[in-house]
Amino acid sequence: MHATSKARPTSAFWIRPWLAVLPVLYVISPLALLALPQLKRLPRIIWWVLGFYAVSQQIPALFAPEPLLASVLALARTLLMFGLIGVGGSLGQVADLRRLGWGLLIVYATALAYSLLGSTDILISRLNHPYMTPITLGLTGAFGVWLTLFAPGKLVWRVPLGVLALSVLLLSGSRGPLAAALLGAVAGFMIRQGRRVAAGVAAGVALLAGSFYLGQRLEVSAITRLGSADTTGRDVIWFNTLSVIRSEPWSGVGSYRLGTRLASPGGNCELFASASGEVQACPNWVTSLGNPWLIAHNISLQQLAETGPLGLLGLFVLLVTVAAATLQRRDPLAVAVISGLLVATANDNTLLVPSPFFAEVFWVVAGMQLVRLQGVGWGTGVLPAMLLLLLSFPLLVSALPATAPPVTRLTLLNALTNIKRSSDYTAFVQFGAPPGRYRAVLRSCLASCSTISTAVFSVVDETSPVLHLSGNLYPVARQRLELLLYPGKAGARSLPIAKHTWTVQVQP
Repeated sequence: MHATSKARPTSAFWIRPWLAVLPVLYVISPLALLALPQLKRLPRIIWWVLGFYAVSQQIPALFAPEPLLASVLALARTLLMFGLIGVGGSLGQVADLRRLGWGLLIVYATALAYSLLGSTDILISRLNHPYMTPITLGLTGAFGVWLTLFAPGKLVWRVPLGVLALSVLLLSGSRGPLAAALLGAVAGFMIRQGRRVAAGVAAGVALLAGSFYLGQRLEVSAITRLGSADTTGRDVIWFNTLSVIRSEPWSGVGSYRLGTRLASPGGNCELFASASGEVQACPNWVTSLGNPWLIAHNISLQQLAETGPLGLLGLFVLLVTVAAATLQRRDPLAVAVISGLLVATANDNTLLVPSPFFAEVFWVVAGMQLVRLQGVGWGTGVLPAMLLLLLSFPLLVSALPATAPPVTRLTLLNALTNIKRSSDYTAFVQFGAPPGRYRAVLRSCLASCSTISTAVFSVVDETSPVLHLSGNLYPVARQRLELLLYPGKAGARSLPIAKHTWTVQVQP
């Protein structure tokens, strides 16, 4: 049993209402900066951990391509994280997360109404929301499941919340949040064993399995998508991110600056796409940062690309401390949130702030755990460290020996090497390959590489159709183009089957 002699921290008047509306109005996230003075509640050892993290972000920034901007942005991210940790330290009790339920209910109602009353057919399309992506909706569902299973309170509000949360989780069609919800629930159950909790988990698993089976039988597109292991193009993003890491191996490109390298040449900054397919452009101040919402979809790759090895080490030290404190406190709801979001950040960046509320909740819960930490031993940190190592699976998988790729050949490549303008460049390509589905990716490389065009195609009689890959190039005198061939189904391995390279010069 943990100690209960300490008095419960007294939080500022605005914190609990802020937490309740955060899922709906996540733009209020920066208010957490007001809680920076609450860091004084943290044990001395946590001050050392936070100090090391802050230094590990600032030193690489000084050597980044844009040192002043990188330093300012790293400081902004660090202060926001620390403010959120201060919010958690002020609250102290994980039971306060129940207040999230009010905001989550509004999100669920908005998504269901927006989809059912709008033009979206949830039998063939994923659930939509006016300003949230399906992945974000999936994570709101995961939070609702965790609150239903582990938050204290009466069933009169937990059961409706759980049913709505599970519906949104399934209809979002998001596999990462589903895995996070399941693994977080299992981790929470392992921490607090008991008949009541076991019955709740069993009922939830049965309801989930029944809903999944029914969705498969009814061929609900979002639910059938959950059975696929396709990483939906993340392997290409990971490969591009690796090129960014190689371009700045020690310093990284700076916090929030990875998007400038991943963005296609001439691409516009986009906040999100609505259900009708219309794209919401970024405000001017966001555009000036250069596509900050383009992410690596993996925490290790993101941190390496932005802050180098030292920045990654600083983040991992902080996360291991948070995970160890969470295991020490043994609160099932905190364990579910921390472990679930750590799992989700393996293929989505669920810890980067600001976010659509979930990263903020992670660091708030982290503060709740850190404020009562009673020391970290080597043994306590072994399991979290192993977990964090697994979060680097794109790096680990790419480093492992690969099975022999299918024998392919480039039978046609019609692409200009001298052009008069960088816009509307087109390459005509054809492959010889065993029958199956493939993806062709054309990317342009300067210091690092970004995708120009992608085509999915099938090979029937050992020869592909002639593919047209077109897009804008960088407006520079000389650049390298790479034609990559991938399997049709994206997996965990980021390396392509084959690669062909040529150089393009823009005539003055």
